[in-house]
Amino acid sequence: MTPDPAKPRVAFIGLGKMGVPMASNILRAGYPLVVWNRTPSKANDLIARGAVLANSPAEAAGQADVVISSLADDPTVKDVVRGETGILKGLKPGAVHIGSSTISPPLSDSLSDEHAAIEAHYIAGPVLGRTDAAEAARLMTFLGGDLVQIDPLRPLIESYAPGIVYAGKRAGLANTAKLIANFLGASAIDLIGQSLALAEKSDLDPGLVIQMLSGFFAFPATKDYIGKISSRDFDTVGFTAAGGLKDVELMLDAAKAAHVVLTSAEALETKLRAAVDRGWRERDWSCFTEIDRG
Repeated sequence: MTPDPAKPRVAFIGLGKMGVPMASNILRAGYPLVVWNRTPSKANDLIARGAVLANSPAEAAGQADVVISSLADDPTVKDVVRGETGILKGLKPGAVHIGSSTISPPLSDSLSDEHAAIEAHYIAGPVLGRTDAAEAARLMTFLGGDLVQIDPLRPLIESYAPGIVYAGKRAGLANTAKLIANFLGASAIDLIGQSLALAEKSDLDPGLVIQMLSGFFAFPATKDYIGKISSRDFDTVGFTAAGGLKDVELMLDAAKAAHVVLTSAEALETKLRAAVDRGWRERDWSCFTEIDRG
């Protein structure tokens, strides 16, 4: 597609596994695009389609109304943003930098302050999704920053991440939301693996566990617990903490007999025992979540 000169000029910094498809979708949507990457050859396809290659992050930022960075981690972000030829050296007053990387919330908040000091704007916009979702322009993004800067850029953001969730005005809130999303995903993967390990080593048909897992994540009671725990409704009892502790101990016994270590169940036992020790034996077993909440 021929770039539309009426659209804001975009600089895309970082052409890794996520960056290349994100930049490609921005280019496909008609935005004039300048790119930078430590390994310039990764930009070849984008250049062939009309993007311009910059020699440094500062040079790329100096040619853009909006900078989008897709970088690996906190140290890389610090280097590319704050370095001698970094983004902050070239960013124009009034320009916006969207950080799509998964980084620490404190760094995100610091970047917001540093951009404000040069009269530019930082929006935290970590994306959620795998490479296939990036290629299909089906990513989700959490946004943290001022809506005055975010709202005019929604068409641009939607070109690579149509699923937009606003986390709040403070930039770091978007990064906290992304970390929680990753925690949920990792925990679910861990539970799936531990459940299948116990089944396989106990000679239970893994296919049965697969059916159980598929049903569990869609089970209405699972959703009910979200409301129950968020409102701390532990006195409407469906199953007691004492009963839960007994069942978890049975889980651990079965796992020991099968030579499986259920680390999630070990953590549950610790929390349920603490709940019982606090005098919560007859409260709903979900009260063990209070141990994490202090």
